[in-house]
Amino acid sequence: TAAAPLRSIMQRSLDLTGGKPLEYAYAWVLAVESSVEGCLFEDEDDHDPFYFKCSAIDTDRLFEDRDAKTLKMNLKDWLQRDTLYLVKEGNGYTTHYLCDLFFLTKNREIVLVDVTGLDNVDKVTKKVNNHVGFMSDIAGNETMAQEFEWRSVVLAPGLKGKDTVEVPKEARKSIRVIQGRAARGYLRGLQQIYRYTRQFEEDEDGEDEEDG
Repeated sequence: TAAAPLRSIMQRSLDLTGGKPLEYAYAWVLAVESSVEGCLFEDEDDHDPFYFKCSAIDTDRLFEDRDAKTLKMNLKDWLQRDTLYLVKEGNGYTTHYLCDLFFLTKNREIVLVDVTGLDNVDKVTKKVNNHVGFMSDIAGNETMAQEFEWRSVVLAPGLKGKDTVEVPKEARKSIRVIQGRAARGYLRGLQQIYRYTRQFEEDEDGEDEEDG
């Protein structure tokens, strides 16, 4: 099944500091949470939740197989509202641009979820700026802008303490960055494993993190 790679990765490695194990840990939690709650990221006070209820996990790409920055033009023909997609990479496929997971909400929002294990503000900011550039480009793509609303979520659990990445004001409707403790919270029960492998005992502000 499409969930088999997720299970395989998690069985081979409990190192959630980055790469596929971290991406698939988030995929697992988000799939389960959305199937129960019917929405995702409802904990963000300054944004509405995404109304999405997962009943399947699949693999696919939003961008062309061998042209990393060219969007497929037939998205409306295959994107399913009840499916959480893991990006298809390797084995002849280029690295997928911008996101590691994506899904379509009932409000016809395509949500790009970019998972990063980076713990450097400048590097995470660079990722965010890539999303800002993409949202600017998509606004000029009449077909894609009319068919879907485009949104991005950058999950950066590696940032600690007072390290903060800001989204430019003009992009805040489309892009949200969930970082540090808040991002680790979205790992739910797996955050203890993440903290163990990263040796996170407390944030830099000296406050112990609560176990989830």
